[in-house]
Amino acid sequence: MSRWTHITACLSVDTGLAEPRSHVKKVITKELKEAPKITGSERDAEVFVNMKSGSNFWISADCDHCPYGDTRIPTSKSSFICKSPEGFKCPRAEYQTCVVISVQGDLRDRTEEKTQAEFDEFLKFIKQRYYLRDYSVNIKGD
Repeated sequence: MSRWTHITACLSVDTGLAEPRSHVKKVITKELKEAPKITGSERDAEVFVNMKSGSNFWISADCDHCPYGDTRIPTSKSSFICKSPEGFKCPRAEYQTCVVISVQGDLRDRTEEKTQAEFDEFLKFIKQRYYLRDYSVNIKGD
């Protein structure tokens, strides 16, 4: 008879990426493909990336996403000049740098201890790259 262990986890992560939402999700999803797996004999736990709604980062002059941004020259602590044409309005931007990473798995032939150890490695991977704001995890065996 098979033994099953179930994991459900939710991680609130600040990526620090001030980029469009689709780019943040794409970067995190791609990077998570390299994360340690939480394994089962039939199928590994699945990992999902969801963007939080709204924004948590605002820029009044988004030089990083402006065609003239690389010509920026600081004139004081809070001012600059660039080679933009007269009357050009600097782009403004609002970004969401936070994502919610969900982990769900019904893992065949695994123990709670093995699953916990693999989750801890997954968590370590996240912490080495991003700011982990908070998380919850539930691991139960049948």
